[in-house]
Amino acid sequence: MDSKPKHGGRRPGSGRKKGTPNKATIDLKGKAGEYSDEALEVFVEIMRDTEAPAAVRLQAADKLLDRSHGRPTASVEVQSSAIDPDMMKKLKTLFVDRMALARERQRKVLLERGLLGEDDPY
Repeated sequence: MDSKPKHGGRRPGSGRKKGTPNKATIDLKGKAGEYSDEALEVFVEIMRDTEAPAAVRLQAADKLLDRSHGRPTASVEVQSSAIDPDMMKKLKTLFVDRMALARERQRKVLLERGLLGEDDPY
């Protein structure tokens, strides 16, 4: 086992504990909350403004609905039998090939910028 200390990545016990408020934004949220009623009034005013473009009125109405009823959930139904094994193999091969091309392009960029030497593994 490597004796070097681990840097980066997720470690057990690290990070802010669940339920702990974010101290950096808690004051901002409190101050912004003072303007909630006024902000809602602006949404209503824009929504009712017949001179405003329809897209702007619709967006204001949408924001009001989001705040009163919550955002609608999106669901996607997937059937695993929809892709036959041959198609899955082709997709996997295509993915692996594309990733290899992407790695090669990244290597060239790093070489051009002098961040990687010709003999450095990547």
